[in-house]
Amino acid sequence: MRRFRFRFEAVQKQRSALLDEARGVLAEVMGRHTLAERLLAERRQELNEALERTDDGPITPGQEMLRQRHVFTVREEVRRREYQMTQLEERLEAARVAVSEAHREVKALEIIEERDREAWVLENKREEQKINDDLIGSRHGRS
Repeated sequence: MRRFRFRFEAVQKQRSALLDEARGVLAEVMGRHTLAERLLAERRQELNEALERTDDGPITPGQEMLRQRHVFTVREEVRRREYQMTQLEERLEAARVAVSEAHREVKALEIIEERDREAWVLENKREEQKINDDLIGSRHGRS
């Protein structure tokens, strides 16, 4: 009996490699997204603390100016991080779509392989049955 060989084996390997690559990109983007979320939360916390901070005692105009500069700087950092988050969310969604599409392609090839394997098994059974029928026929013909 001959060995089963999937006709799209090379394509299947290539699609599996693309799926692995897409999963790697997704993992990288998810890591960056998580880090960006943490940094944004830290900056928002820092901004809230700067806005709520009150000193006990008189504040000089210079100290107030420094506090306002700090608040302005932290606000700008929060805005920048929020923009970065929106970009990362777009990249994250694109990476998820890429993984989904790659998985769908691999699954389609697996279904084709399964059908080809079933057809191969059926063909082998037919060949074996034909050989058995010929053997039986030749035995009865000799008697």
